[in-house]
Amino acid sequence: MRVGIVDHQPGLSAYIAEILVSWGVTNTEMLPPRRLEQLDPSDVPIVILPAGSSDADGPASKAIFAYMQLGGAVVSFLPEGPFAVALDVDIGPPREGPQRLRLSGAPMAGLAGESLPVVGTAATWTAMGDESPLPDAYLYPAGNPVGEGPAIIRADVGQGTLLGLAFDLPRAVLLLRQGDPAQREENGRGDEPARPNHLACDLGAAEPAWIPYADLLGRVFVELVASLFPAPLPLCWHLPGGAPGILLYSGDEDNAELEWNRTQFAEVTAEGGRMNLYVIPGNTHSTAADIAAYQQTHDIGPHPNLRPFDGEPVRVRVNELTRQISEFEERFATPARSLRNHCIAWAGYLEPVRAMAASGVRMEGNYFCSTFLRSREYAPYAAFGAALPLRFCTPDGELLDVHQQHTHTMDDVYFGPEWVSYSYRIQPTQWEVILSRVLDEVANRFHVPHAVCIHPSNWVRFSRAQGLALLRLAT
Repeated sequence: MRVGIVDHQPGLSAYIAEILVSWGVTNTEMLPPRRLEQLDPSDVPIVILPAGSSDADGPASKAIFAYMQLGGAVVSFLPEGPFAVALDVDIGPPREGPQRLRLSGAPMAGLAGESLPVVGTAATWTAMGDESPLPDAYLYPAGNPVGEGPAIIRADVGQGTLLGLAFDLPRAVLLLRQGDPAQREENGRGDEPARPNHLACDLGAAEPAWIPYADLLGRVFVELVASLFPAPLPLCWHLPGGAPGILLYSGDEDNAELEWNRTQFAEVTAEGGRMNLYVIPGNTHSTAADIAAYQQTHDIGPHPNLRPFDGEPVRVRVNELTRQISEFEERFATPARSLRNHCIAWAGYLEPVRAMAASGVRMEGNYFCSTFLRSREYAPYAAFGAALPLRFCTPDGELLDVHQQHTHTMDDVYFGPEWVSYSYRIQPTQWEVILSRVLDEVANRFHVPHAVCIHPSNWVRFSRAQGLALLRLAT
């Protein structure tokens, strides 16, 4: 039995499948509209309707209702027309500004009373029937106790079920993880580099920054699908090796001395770890022979430096990114499979991702979950609320073959001494308390990666104790 997804690129059908796969649902099938008339609920017991994919009174809509009459279940994002009638909801004006999703029961999705941010399109619903079942969840404006309304409603249709959501869940996940394309710049950010953090969506008051809210919004979707499946939904464990959580360890070389690299590598290896080191191809003491030696126990990737091009047009910065990836591969005879840019510098919106995909890069770590540049308290999932590696997707539904792996800890930001002006200056004793909470929830509650960047040059100067604590507490 499979989970069907109506193929509708503008409604993010491919990203819907990506969200499901990220949580271990692999039995999906993309359904062209012509397939809907032959659907058998015993073969495809659930169909997902992306936003905008229903055709009101057209043949596809009629086929979906016939499918539900026979016992099929349908999940519809922003349902309209006959689907709204079947749910017995009145659709009011679109909700304005960031919203919060409050679950009132199952699914629990790893939550313990927190509400999840929702951005993008959301509708104001009023349940019309006096005997309508209670909604599974509610939407309310962020920071405002007034204006709550139904967000997720179920209704029986024949022998089947229609489950409607008053918001575009996959688009909300995309925007939360990747940022708002309306925040895109073309010629830099003035005196500082453009960074992905500048793209972060406005979430309103009280961001739940201690939970990976974008990923948990996807998990809500998975648990809704599971609740409609007529048998236990087949789920593959979504982390390698059956691990309950993962520490992704990396560092940016930044022209470190060779001995500093070797010192960090040796101590990470002694603790049973393996790390990625990202190297600026045109600014390194490491030779091709050194890189080959590093690769005996660790992994190497490019660390493109776009900072000399701050303020240049997006096209210029993206071309330089491509050039440095090629330079890395040619100089070190090593394919560039993952990278992080120097100073996590960015350009535009997804233009760098297209360049990475064309260059064969399959994972990037430039999106930093942190209050960095916005506030001063520690919060592991601030700004993007994400930890799972999903592929990027354009707002019009094109999936890009580069996985977005958010970074959660950077040693210069959190552990730097007084001369690092932007540092939070978290000392080892405080860090171990914070980290114990973070990793406990990674392994026992959320089951996601925690990605870190510990520079070799900082390891030998100020971040060794915190870096070793990461390795010790993760095992």
